[in-house]
Amino acid sequence: MTRPRWIIPFLCLFLLPAAGLSASPRDTVSVSVRIGTEPPVSIRAQERSDVVFLSLNDFIRVFRFPSSVNATVRKAEFRIAFHRVKVTAENPYLVITDLSSNAASVIQLPTDAFVEGDVYFVPAGEFIKTIAVLWPGDISFDDVELTVTASTTPSASPFDITNVEIEPKLNGYLMTIEASRKLGDVEAWLKPDGWLFVTVTNARADTVTLGKIRPYGAIRRILVFQSPSSVQLTFKVAPDVKHAEVITDPGTNNLLISLHTQSETEKAELERQRQQIIKETLAEAQQRWKLDVIVIDAGHGGKDPGTIGVGKTKEKDVALGVALKLGRLIEKNLKGVKVVYTRKTDTFIELYRRTQIANDANGKLFISIHCNSTEKKPSRQNGFEIYLLRPGRTQEAIKIAERENSVVNLEEGFEERYKALTEENFILVSMQQSAFMRYSEQFAAIAATSMADALKIRNSGVRQAGFYVLVGASMPNVLVETGYLSNRNEEKVLKGNSGQQKIAEALYHGIREYAKVYQKALQETGVAGGK
Repeated sequence: MTRPRWIIPFLCLFLLPAAGLSASPRDTVSVSVRIGTEPPVSIRAQERSDVVFLSLNDFIRVFRFPSSVNATVRKAEFRIAFHRVKVTAENPYLVITDLSSNAASVIQLPTDAFVEGDVYFVPAGEFIKTIAVLWPGDISFDDVELTVTASTTPSASPFDITNVEIEPKLNGYLMTIEASRKLGDVEAWLKPDGWLFVTVTNARADTVTLGKIRPYGAIRRILVFQSPSSVQLTFKVAPDVKHAEVITDPGTNNLLISLHTQSETEKAELERQRQQIIKETLAEAQQRWKLDVIVIDAGHGGKDPGTIGVGKTKEKDVALGVALKLGRLIEKNLKGVKVVYTRKTDTFIELYRRTQIANDANGKLFISIHCNSTEKKPSRQNGFEIYLLRPGRTQEAIKIAERENSVVNLEEGFEERYKALTEENFILVSMQQSAFMRYSEQFAAIAATSMADALKIRNSGVRQAGFYVLVGASMPNVLVETGYLSNRNEEKVLKGNSGQQKIAEALYHGIREYAKVYQKALQETGVAGGK
């Protein structure tokens, strides 16, 4: 006899909470099995706490299913139609595998299966209900008469759902789900994302035929999921389908699903509303990310002098001089741009407070100004550098970051505040700023070019290192090492008003060019942060 194949996808069905099997007393009973016109056969069974357990060994023997037993892991398997069923002792789960697709379904029985000697017992009622979905004919269990009755030939059609047809109507589409019998409970749910779910309980679908149906009209995709207890038909519908209505055709067993689509007038109105939302969102984003606040951070200050030059020039003084001069240039020439200083006097500001100030001011660009140095003084090392917040790639960059970060030792409670900034965590911290990295890189490149064109100080390029002062800045940010105080010639430039003014002017021109690029990108996308 040729038996049909049913494809069962991976699905867990939880029928009832599983219960233990240690309850007693138990009674030895027997279950009568009637297969078609063959004489009835008795198989062993037990009754425990009003639950009848039939012998799986006898059941397999009577139905002549191919089977195997693994006594070591206490598992029994048998084959029915095109499925393999696995039973495990002291376990309520049946694992059913479709041999054609290798898809598995896990079914939970109300109680555990168990073994006595070498005989496996399963709860008869729910076990037979599960087998009924796999058996090509009809099979049932009478818990009063303790009888299993099975037909030897399938009914007229082994499938309850055989086809789906789609046809256009004036206000949408009509989808007909053809059924060979009156179907059970039906649930339909159209999600906002355009997926329509139709679930039919106690039904079997011709998944092979349904899988060959070509989508049409409002139906863009058809998926069928067969489980032992239900069929789920899943349809991807067109965006203009606004609701679905399911009824049973009174003249047949078929299900009729009306898909109501939007009229041209409704579509036009929705499109107008969508465009208006886009326009308002774009305008809001452009205003929110407008380059209207620039935060200038003069490194070090107060009890923290920073590095000391060959001629005793203090880094904190150079940084403050450049910061104030740069701020005045912006205030004078960039209308509508507010300048926020982390410090305007010789005061000590903790590193973490500097980005707090920037964030509180809703800054759109954060520039931290510093001076470089070598351990050995004097030295011939020279050049300005612009740094991005990323773990350092070179030993030199790492050392510079360590020197600049050492100021935390002057902060009260620094050990607790910065203990999370391990090397691994620092990578995560820098990744959190990745939304602003595109613009940080753009400003660094523009500023480096501007400074190289205007200054006699050598351009040492854009680099990356783990500077604490940049951690937490919710905006594009860079750290500028304006030159080496350990180099006598550069110290002369850095400490003088003329040299500081030229550095400030070079940075200002970089900011002005960056503002043009930034504004153009903002107009095109409406979103800063590299998106």
